[in-house]
Amino acid sequence: MPVPPSPLEVRREQLDTMVNGCSDVGFVQRKPGRGDTTLSVSCFDKINRWCIVGIQGALLSHILEPLYLSTITIGQSPGGAPDGFCIESNVVKVLGARLSCLSRKFPDPFKPNKPLFFEAPIPPQEFQQTSGDIPPLTCGYSICWNKSGLHEVVLGTTGRKQGTSSKAASLPSTESLLCKIRLAEAFISLEHSLVTKFRHENISYRAIKDMACEYQQMLDLLRKAPFFARWHAKPVSVDSFTVPR
Repeated sequence: MPVPPSPLEVRREQLDTMVNGCSDVGFVQRKPGRGDTTLSVSCFDKINRWCIVGIQGALLSHILEPLYLSTITIGQSPGGAPDGFCIESNVVKVLGARLSCLSRKFPDPFKPNKPLFFEAPIPPQEFQQTSGDIPPLTCGYSICWNKSGLHEVVLGTTGRKQGTSSKAASLPSTESLLCKIRLAEAFISLEHSLVTKFRHENISYRAIKDMACEYQQMLDLLRKAPFFARWHAKPVSVDSFTVPR
């Protein structure tokens, strides 16, 4: 997880951003990737969002109260943190600073949530990348599983299942169970009075999310707060598809 800089590192970050032509220091940042910068925000920015609106998202907000994380464990790189730098305290301090800029009065059922942070130990040597001249690389794969015991390995850069060839990159069979269209299908299939009504309408995924009024109201307040005012919106076309039935 990208960890926010300590006060001692802010000056260096300011210099780096001046060189790179970026003026977003202190605001929500776009996530740096290998190659062009994406519109996905960093892990820390997502945690900020989860602490306000919950992890359930807009769809499940139709039927659930906000779900907040109680603890978050941060892993370390093999080299560990620099001397005098405490990941836990630094994350808590920066998170508190960002959340403090929000209004003290949250619309029901939302509330400011501050999870406990823990720092995982450095992995044993046998689980570390072999040392050498090549710098360590972050694994591009994610393992996704559910309570039924099913799991899939997904390549994060494409959102497709492991082993997908270039020819099959656009086939439904290679889509992750966690992609937008599959989550929408799972939501529509729920036997709940607040969900079944959507089955009888030709409605888009974006429209269903927008109809979660309380969630969208809280999200709008978050986006207007100083630290989050520059949160880059993704193209409308990403969510404009009609939900399959």
